Amino acid sequence: MNETIFSPPSDHVGGGRADRFVRKLFRVLRSRTQRHNQHLWPFVRIWRDREGAICGFRAFGRSLPVTPLAQGYDPADESVHLILSGPSVAQIPYDRLNIGVAMGVNGAIALARKFNLQFKYYCIIDQNFVRDRIDLVREIVARDLTLYVFPEVLRYIMQGIPQEQIRCRICIIELISRRAYQRTVAPAVLKRIAAATPDVQLLDAKQGLGYSFDVSLGVFDADTVAYAALQVLVSSGARQVYVHGLDLTVQSGLRFYDEGGRPQTSRLTRNFSRLIEPSFRFASSHWRERGVSVFNLSPISALSPDILERKDWQTLLKE
Repeated sequence: MNETIFSPPSDHVGGGRADRFVRKLFRVLRSRTQRHNQHLWPFVRIWRDREGAICGFRAFGRSLPVTPLAQGYDPADESVHLILSGPSVAQIPYDRLNIGVAMGVNGAIALARKFNLQFKYYCIIDQNFVRDRIDLVREIVARDLTLYVFPEVLRYIMQGIPQEQIRCRICIIELISRRAYQRTVAPAVLKRIAAATPDVQLLDAKQGLGYSFDVSLGVFDADTVAYAALQVLVSSGARQVYVHGLDLTVQSGLRFYDEGGRPQTSRLTRNFSRLIEPSFRFASSHWRERGVSVFNLSPISALSPDILERKDWQTLLKE
């Protein structure tokens, strides 16, 4: 088991001003290839197993158990509902739907208040969501579920929530091109990784776009948590995924839940045609090749039906 060379200070860093100072200092001390680590240093310490996966995590002097990826998912869960935060979710009466296994992302936990919807899995990759909506995150981590997070997300969870309130299992996933306390992977290295295994499919090495069928090697980023969550599910054994709220549009609002006085910003307009649509189009062809079905339940989705097959959520109503 290998430990990073970075060690956290003994004291917890408090307010946002101190955090910003530390990030600024990190950018001065480290090269641009380390920029993605600015939310970790110097508060987080990690350990990796022989395969390179994070197996130990310590932040602000406190250790949190890490569940190995191979143990976080039930292989019997071949059909899963992935519930996102798009406004079309508000139209679905979840108490009347046949939902067996569900994975939520970000603010989908708000549905549990209204419908007592049980999430078996959860995925958060945006540290800004944790910082802005710690109230929702507190509800998530208090439940009996498996939570998939990036290292920097876990850092902010541990900073904002007492450890005794974190009752979920934690699985750590990483971007394949920006692993914790490692340099950004160069395009040539990404090509070598993809050439070494059919489980890593590369779309654009320069932009770092692709799809991973082995989440232990990392996931690709398409600027939406839905893409990372689908890699987790399919890599773990899901063969049929029903995606709720994959609207990817700002016309009807950004999210179905109340965003309070600090609504999160969205980069959809800027990145949809550049990152999101090409990535989903690329991934869908590889899903089909492997016999994986992904259904889009959003009637207003910006993704066309030739990318993801549309399905009416009303066909899932209980008889």
